[in-house]
Amino acid sequence: MGEGGIGIVRMSGPDAFRIARKIFFTSKSNQPDFPRSHFLYHGYIVDGQGDPIDEVLLSFMKAPHTYTREDTVEINCHSGVFTLRLILDLTIKNGARLAEPGEFTRRAFLNGRIDLSRAESILHVIRARSAEGVKQAALNLQGRLYRKTTGIRDSIITTLARVDAVIDFPEDVEADLLFFKQVKDELEAISRTLQELIATAERGRAYREGIDTAIVGRPNVGKSSLLNALLRQQRAIVHDMPGTTRDLLEGYLLIGGYPLRLIDTAGIHDTANPVEQIGITRTKEAVAAARLLLVVLDGSQPLQKADEAVMDLVAEEHKLIIVVNKKDLKPLLNISALEQRFPGVKVVRTAAIAGEGIQLLEESIVELLDQSFTSSGEPAQLLSMRHEIAAKEALVSVKNAIEACESRPLEFVSLELREAWHKLGEITGDTVDDQLLDKIFSEFCIGK
Repeated sequence: MGEGGIGIVRMSGPDAFRIARKIFFTSKSNQPDFPRSHFLYHGYIVDGQGDPIDEVLLSFMKAPHTYTREDTVEINCHSGVFTLRLILDLTIKNGARLAEPGEFTRRAFLNGRIDLSRAESILHVIRARSAEGVKQAALNLQGRLYRKTTGIRDSIITTLARVDAVIDFPEDVEADLLFFKQVKDELEAISRTLQELIATAERGRAYREGIDTAIVGRPNVGKSSLLNALLRQQRAIVHDMPGTTRDLLEGYLLIGGYPLRLIDTAGIHDTANPVEQIGITRTKEAVAAARLLLVVLDGSQPLQKADEAVMDLVAEEHKLIIVVNKKDLKPLLNISALEQRFPGVKVVRTAAIAGEGIQLLEESIVELLDQSFTSSGEPAQLLSMRHEIAAKEALVSVKNAIEACESRPLEFVSLELREAWHKLGEITGDTVDDQLLDKIFSEFCIGK
């Protein structure tokens, strides 16, 4: 709800044209072909007493060439709250009802215009946090994930047909060593394809959710200055008194197409101050939840015990960059020792207050994320946690089928392949139930 230049009231269903003709009058008379499909008409919406409500542009769109594959009417009116509400009330009084969340897209799916992966991609386009996220969702909207998933399901069916033929007609089809080797080779090829697909999920999740990035270090090493420098704004209070930051500060940044949620944390050190202790606890929680860590050290001082405590928080699953700050001062930190302790980890020297080294840091972040998220070279395809879970469950079933094939009970091979085929069908919507559909489309807005 709100004000804007144009607002749209959309109707979909067999009575859409009838309702629209009751409340809409064109500005031109003598139009024998009225209403033409996919033709824009100028006119007025009038109430039951014949009083005009708004000047509008109205389009009649005949099924099946519509978003829902049903007759659809769109009333383009002025976007005032009361104007839209009056027009909406008029459509309801004349036989329409309010749409459920995502009902237009759900009807498009149920009527066969799009598969379920395309339907969910519409939501991903709307919720994308970066230009790259929009592009990836748009590719799935064009059917990329559908084609990939369908191709894997076709391979499973082909192998399943051969297995079932041996089970059903053992006297006609011989299950020799060559047969088992061929089936196993086919299943291993399917397994590799699924693993490649699953490997795209982390990159897709990064585009969809953003990357939690914690800036950590002991007090007064320049964490807040670094946050301000990256955001190009004075987001955090900077002072030479240690412990200035006692709570988590956040900022959002787009670097190289990656949406980053930057978290400036309280400095980690020994303290009896209960307020600082709470801040340090929150820092450790933020570090545990982060996917990327920027560990900030003071380059003008040797490594201290508090620095060691910070570095001990680094876990194997973290993506890590070490930032040696205050490069404008005399260097006393042993960077070679850092590089030995964290082999392969990028060390970037900065002077955050002066903005020096920030561009190099940003380039290092993009390089690290590209290396981490690029697997087979394919762009992200699994943009949904639901898709990722379904693909992983299908992979488990395929691996079970490979094991069963080695021990020769073909009935188990058949059973596992059917389960894998079914799980992948949940991505495209071929094997989905109403309960799952309700959950998926409940996340959509009313108008979509």
